[in-house]
Amino acid sequence: MVAQVATLIVTAPNWAQRKSFIASDLSRLCEEAGIGLIDAPVMRIEMTNDAEQRAVLREIAEWDAIKDKAALTVVASGSDAPDALEFFDALCVALKLRVNRLKFAALDSHAAASLSEVCHIKGIDSFHTKSVVIPNVPGSLDDLINKLMRKEEQVERFLVLEPFGSGGMLSKKLIANGLRVIRAGLYTYRPVPMTIRFSTLKAPVWVLVNDVDMVRRVMQELRRNAVSLAKVRWIGTHPIVGTLIKQLLPDAVWVQVSEYKASVIVDTIAREA
Repeated sequence: MVAQVATLIVTAPNWAQRKSFIASDLSRLCEEAGIGLIDAPVMRIEMTNDAEQRAVLREIAEWDAIKDKAALTVVASGSDAPDALEFFDALCVALKLRVNRLKFAALDSHAAASLSEVCHIKGIDSFHTKSVVIPNVPGSLDDLINKLMRKEEQVERFLVLEPFGSGGMLSKKLIANGLRVIRAGLYTYRPVPMTIRFSTLKAPVWVLVNDVDMVRRVMQELRRNAVSLAKVRWIGTHPIVGTLIKQLLPDAVWVQVSEYKASVIVDTIAREA
């Protein structure tokens, strides 16, 4: 048995009765590397209700007729958006009917890979992850928008898969830049309590956060569990997450990894341990 050298708290949201993909992928690798893994989501993901889903379908039908000529770019606004698409069969059918006009974009390489996989599984389209437009800086809205604007066709439309009722920062920025946007709020986040016993954790303790909108919630839950934020290290792929953490905790240790992959995260923690 490998001696434990560190602890990793994974805060990624999950669906009911289903671990987040990153927690599942990390499970075996952490055990092999002697890293204690705690799956502690602070949000649960749920699909919107039938009425809200019908509203999305009506929006698409109104603003993007099946026989239109304009390209329709499907944009995954976060890592949970592709899963929500997989669960929304009627939207998958609507996209199949527009397959010859579809293009794809996402906020980072993981979301791009998930979007490609879901579209293949659901029979929407088959395309390589590399064909998905992503920002050079993972999670950068401005970088992604600049890329989309350079590629935009004359009357191109953008279908943004996002949380229902969210601020929709990506959608708003696209609209502010004069792009034609259909907002598709497919899923919601419901807060769930984090329960951990910090005193029992093997130091150093790492906290994985990859969504800027989750940072304050994660800190709140860690404090509620009597975790000293000065004693944890933060890890993720999005620079904007690290920027916010450093704003809220100027002395915080933030380590940015190149990919949101279990192997990259585990290797980084093992080197630092």
